[in-house]
Amino acid sequence: MNLPVGEVISSGVSLREIDVRRLVEGFYEKGFSGYIVDTIEGFDGIEEGALLFRDGSMTAAIYDYDLYDLTVFGDAAVVHVFNSFAAEYVVADIVSLTNQQVDLVTAFNDKSKLLKAVQKQDVARLIPKIYTTEHARSVLKEAVKKTESKSDVFKKLGLSGLGE
Repeated sequence: MNLPVGEVISSGVSLREIDVRRLVEGFYEKGFSGYIVDTIEGFDGIEEGALLFRDGSMTAAIYDYDLYDLTVFGDAAVVHVFNSFAAEYVVADIVSLTNQQVDLVTAFNDKSKLLKAVQKQDVARLIPKIYTTEHARSVLKEAVKKTESKSDVFKKLGLSGLGE
């Protein structure tokens, strides 16, 4: 995930130790421009998510499944990012950007823009009580199918034992 380096507000924050709802709602209240990026040990490896804000409005979302080199963008990424906030092992960085930097991120990554606004009052509903792997399973369904081993292919062809 390539995001500009702005002014680091917080680094390596364990989201298990703070009230994430109040943190994100605070971005709306304070007119924050920048992003929160979190890293988790997720469904099948490292996952990273980012929410971008411009003047206190959420403008973009990105979620990476690193092992599969798969990225979810925009509205579809929002649920993945909020779900990741509830993971058992989750750390986050909060980085302040200028409005111009936020505009550049969305200009160069148009797919990340939110088409459906996420309001402050939506935040509590979007943060689950516990992390679920269902979002990962649904989006990775095709990627997992594509990573069959040689032995799996040989078994399908009735040639078991050749790929081992």
